[in-house]
Amino acid sequence: MPSTSTLRKAKLTVTISGDVVNEIDEIAKDKGTPRSQVMEEALRDWLLKSKKRAIEKDIEAYYLSLTEKEKKEDEEWAKIAAESATRTWNG
Repeated sequence: MPSTSTLRKAKLTVTISGDVVNEIDEIAKDKGTPRSQVMEEALRDWLLKSKKRAIEKDIEAYYLSLTEKEKKEDEEWAKIAAESATRTWNG
């Protein structure tokens, strides 16, 4: 995947309520950056959070789909891993 610095910028037109625009302008002024940079940073943060939520949802669905036998096996592996980590870290 190309780095973000090599990707071309695209110009978008959006309609946003005035109170949100005022907040964006205030942030841009405080940071000394253009409004478009504030918007890009906010959107990038939102995208990352959305991806994280999707992964968390998939993980939850996986664990909810486990049978009782699989849950017990998972608990046993977690206990073994915790004991191993304790031995490793404590010498």
